[in-house]
Amino acid sequence: MTGRRLTLLALALVVGLMGGFGTSWALGAGPLGSGAAAPVADASPTLPVDPVPDLLPDPDYPPLAPDVRLVDTTVGEGDFRMTVPAPDGWNLSPNSLNEWQWRPPDQPASFGYLMRVEQVLSNRRSIDWTLDRRIAELEEDEQGVEILDRTEDGIHFTFILSNHLRHGYLTWIDVTGTDNAQVEIAVSGRAVDQPGLAALAERVAAGVRLG
Repeated sequence: MTGRRLTLLALALVVGLMGGFGTSWALGAGPLGSGAAAPVADASPTLPVDPVPDLLPDPDYPPLAPDVRLVDTTVGEGDFRMTVPAPDGWNLSPNSLNEWQWRPPDQPASFGYLMRVEQVLSNRRSIDWTLDRRIAELEEDEQGVEILDRTEDGIHFTFILSNHLRHGYLTWIDVTGTDNAQVEIAVSGRAVDQPGLAALAERVAAGVRLG
């Protein structure tokens, strides 16, 4: 084989090798990196967020007065018998053997204000334990719960019900001096009702009697 042919053959081998390398690089078959594999973080990570519902206007109804007249009302039978200072003229409806609810007779059917009283004597739990447990239940069961104030025996909170902002006041009382929560008083209403709701919860708590 002549020297010219040997030169041409060597040149062809070099060109072939360079072409194969160029093809493999273009297809991404580059050299392997070193180190352990790790996930690549998103350039702009986001967390799931519950959408805030559009709030609807409250019904046009006079605000709850802080000095609404109260009258002693006897509810329950036997061990569940109680005397509750309830707003005069409000409709009373039992929810169960140990729970009762009052609301004005002439207000709109929904999203006004109401009062609920429940005897929780059988739970035999301290007010502090009951309060913590109730907050956990509210945050699990209700939408958009926000605790606005907490005392040693009650809370003021807001939540969203069917696109309406609601204010709630919960108070627990110990009637017999056992350090246990025996009666739960709950009032709820609109933002405009807040002064009346707070006063009602406090006045009812001061007058509840068992038996």
